[in-house]
Amino acid sequence: MIWQIIRKELLVNLLSLRFLIGLVVVVSMMGPVGYVLVEDYAARQQTYLSDVQRHKTQLEQTKVYSKIEVVVDIPPSPLSVFSRGVKDRPTSITVSPYLILSLIGEAGVRASIDLGGTSTRPYNPLLLVFSSIDLAFVISIILSLFAILLVFDSLSGEREQGTLRLILTCPVKRGDLLLGKFLGALLTILVPLTLGFLELMLLWSLSPHISLDASSWVGVGLVYFASLIFLSGFLALGLFVSLFAKEASSGFMYLLLVWIVVAIVIPEGGGYLADYFRPQDSREKAIRETEQPMDEFYKVYRSLRYQQKTPWYNANMNPVGAESIMGLTKEEVQDRTEFNKNVFPLKFRLAEQRDRIFESYAVPLKGWSRIRDGITRASLCVSYRNIAQAIAATDLGSYEIALGRARIYRDALMTYLQPKVGTPEWVTRALEYPDVQPTDQNRGYWQELIGREGERSVEKILSWDRVAPLDLGTMPQPQIEFATLAERLEQMIVDMLLLAGGTALFLALSGWQIQRYRVH
Repeated sequence: MIWQIIRKELLVNLLSLRFLIGLVVVVSMMGPVGYVLVEDYAARQQTYLSDVQRHKTQLEQTKVYSKIEVVVDIPPSPLSVFSRGVKDRPTSITVSPYLILSLIGEAGVRASIDLGGTSTRPYNPLLLVFSSIDLAFVISIILSLFAILLVFDSLSGEREQGTLRLILTCPVKRGDLLLGKFLGALLTILVPLTLGFLELMLLWSLSPHISLDASSWVGVGLVYFASLIFLSGFLALGLFVSLFAKEASSGFMYLLLVWIVVAIVIPEGGGYLADYFRPQDSREKAIRETEQPMDEFYKVYRSLRYQQKTPWYNANMNPVGAESIMGLTKEEVQDRTEFNKNVFPLKFRLAEQRDRIFESYAVPLKGWSRIRDGITRASLCVSYRNIAQAIAATDLGSYEIALGRARIYRDALMTYLQPKVGTPEWVTRALEYPDVQPTDQNRGYWQELIGREGERSVEKILSWDRVAPLDLGTMPQPQIEFATLAERLEQMIVDMLLLAGGTALFLALSGWQIQRYRVH
């Protein structure tokens, strides 16, 4: 009997005008949106490959050890077509001796989330979610609305026509009736969902810049499965509301109101409600707190009182960062090397102090984000978008995993660099190029050369371009692994359980209600 009910529901739905309209809307939206996002991914992939080569070349051309800065580019995910994810998520992570990476850092730091914006609402950098249209948006908004259109009159319509009472007097189990209608609607909605995914597969196959590995195909399957569970939740919700509505029109209005609450009010209103629980300490306050260790650093820095004996040429000095000096005498090299042994450990310690301040600020913000997640997860749409982000590795959790591994790599890099602080090559290569040392003889020759050929001739002598790059063969390589499939599954497990639990709950409530329905 249940198969007959499923077959009847499926045929009725497939032959209905609302199915045709819904199918056209869904397919016409997923196609163009998928095309735009596939092209966007292809462009970002080409930019990523270009940046990788550029940053590799920059590192290979490093002339002094203090200038070593490793930029790890984050590859764009081909699954980002499903969810663009976090807004302003950096495309690279910079590993530097003078900056310990943090999820929340100072403005302009590439390893942190930018808090810039025009809104007057307080910002939590853990919650800046990109809200433009992607396939997760199409599925969570358009297909969820399509789902309730399929079932809003599934039971209330038959009650209004009097056929529900007739069916219940027949030898058919009420649970079978409910399950048959649910499965029939589910098979119906699989049609536009599957066609949308096939459109995306076609676009991928036509793009010369996209190649999916095994984990990406598994991710596609997971997104499809999550979409199925998500839409099942709306179908179960629609059947539950339909059981209480006496008329199909009232059932539709009830469901439309519920859809507005679930799809719009909770996701948007939850963020505003969470603002009441926002930690009072602001990011600006954390930045101000870094002024104290900075003042202490400068106090000690000035007490060292380095006395420059001769002019320096082509020098790039940063009191809290990297330094490089092209032209200085042999004696000055020795003095500066001894000075560096004292001052650069202070710079490293300053980086650690500033990191502790920002990390202490991040702790209450993470607690706040959990409160917001708890509020907004009352919406099936939010849970589904969270799953899509986790699978696509465009969520903040995946970025934080990469950031944590970058911090581990920085520890290895510091182990390599710290012994170099006591070497001349930390800031200069003047000992290897005697003609750049500002001795009386060289300076006299430079003046003579300027008189004959102009200042550009001396600039060429003192240029870093003529200096051979450092041999970095023993430097640890940035083998930073980004979020694995297992880690992405761990990120989505809570939201997947919420989706499945919500679907099971609505089905159970519908089953309980239909058992209570009186025939006479």
